[in-house]
Amino acid sequence: MANRGYFDGDRGERLRLGLCAFFLLASSVGNQIYFKKMTSAMPNYGWYLTQLSTFIYVPIFAVVAGTGAVQHAKPGLLFKFAMMGVFDGLSGTMMVLGGVHTSGTMQVLLSQAVIPMTIVFSVALLRKRYHLLQHSGAAIIVVGIILAKAAGGGGDAANNLVTFNIIFACSLVPSALSSVFKEVAFKGFDGDLDVNVLQFWVALFQFVTNFIAMPIYTLPVLGPQQVPMSHMPALITGGTRCLFFLEDQVKMDCGWPGERPCDHCATAWLPVVLYLAFNVLFNIFTILVIKHGSAALSFLIATLRMPLAAFAFGSPLIMGREAVPPGPKDIVCLVVIIAGLVTYRYGGVLLQRQEPEEFASPGSPDESPSPGSSSASPSSLREPLKRPRRLKWAFLPLFNTGGVPTAEPAFIQVRAKVAPRSAVRVRHDLYHKLGAASPWNSPQYRHLSPPPSPNPHLAASEDSQLPEPADFSLTGLAQS
Repeated sequence: MANRGYFDGDRGERLRLGLCAFFLLASSVGNQIYFKKMTSAMPNYGWYLTQLSTFIYVPIFAVVAGTGAVQHAKPGLLFKFAMMGVFDGLSGTMMVLGGVHTSGTMQVLLSQAVIPMTIVFSVALLRKRYHLLQHSGAAIIVVGIILAKAAGGGGDAANNLVTFNIIFACSLVPSALSSVFKEVAFKGFDGDLDVNVLQFWVALFQFVTNFIAMPIYTLPVLGPQQVPMSHMPALITGGTRCLFFLEDQVKMDCGWPGERPCDHCATAWLPVVLYLAFNVLFNIFTILVIKHGSAALSFLIATLRMPLAAFAFGSPLIMGREAVPPGPKDIVCLVVIIAGLVTYRYGGVLLQRQEPEEFASPGSPDESPSPGSSSASPSSLREPLKRPRRLKWAFLPLFNTGGVPTAEPAFIQVRAKVAPRSAVRVRHDLYHKLGAASPWNSPQYRHLSPPPSPNPHLAASEDSQLPEPADFSLTGLAQS
């Protein structure tokens, strides 16, 4: 009976992980698709959409963080939160603006450029080492993106304006800088870092940064999409009336070449709501996959998202009239970029084997009971002792508060905490070192002992309290 319960629990955990992985893949593809549908539905209100997709997270994290949002707001931490918010705000502003006239397939291809950009900034700013295959994979990705643009791939040319493609690609620069900064921002921080407090302040600073970035919409290179600074406040009222009251605001002098797109506000609310829903689900399932699986699995799903999203953009069933079936050039470019992604991931595995380091999984329990506990269970004290695992760092996932998910999910790197052993555990360890019998082996407690497992491998697995650390070999984040 005990063995059946163990295997049922193990099967249930695998099923839970499989479902989380499936829904993460589905929500990430939906997030990518409806980001494009949202910008196509409200092309004249890009700045408004940027603010909306950021602001919804401010009250959410304010409630979750509670009073800790103010209590933990130290000047040193606020500066780091502000830096992260500035990078993410600039990235979101340019991504939504560039996405208006960048086809969905081209967005999928261009978003992979965050990997070579992250490598360049990590080497230049952090002197970080990468495996040769990781450099080769990044170079292959760049070649694939260049081929896609040079060969006219990535969808209909009418949906791909060079200026907006460049703006979309430029949005990956602050995104890569944000990833590099998050990796080192909290390495020297010894206190308890509440991730909900961090995400509240980052979302708030990102919301403020979107106001500071308003002059981007006044650039003359935007052509008909240019918005004078004096008209920027009107985007708030115009976007609200279009989204919530279904009232078209741009009805005259629009729709022709050289003019702004006309509003179609009657149906604009649906893609906006679905994008926000998919964005929330994507973030939730990212955390669940890392909690029940590993970060490497989330990176594998990010790799699988790319071809699925590219072919979804070519499906009339999903995209309707905006569907552009991928041609032979698109398929070739996809294969090249996927080869680069696989090479990059495999290089991370090899680098992890060359320089092994131990990392703590997010939220993983410590090996010994917490210092506040006054007693320990008999089963925990009867387990054979193992050498404590000295884990150095833990990677914690963060929410993506706007834009499309890139090839590199957002993490912060923090120092792992190991709780001291309780007095009961110290006493039990002493019994073990002296070779003496534990009081739990006395006749009055002996009946509490579980029956020995006939399977030595099962027994070994039951003896371990501490789960294996999350596998970060595929992420490229394991080396510092």
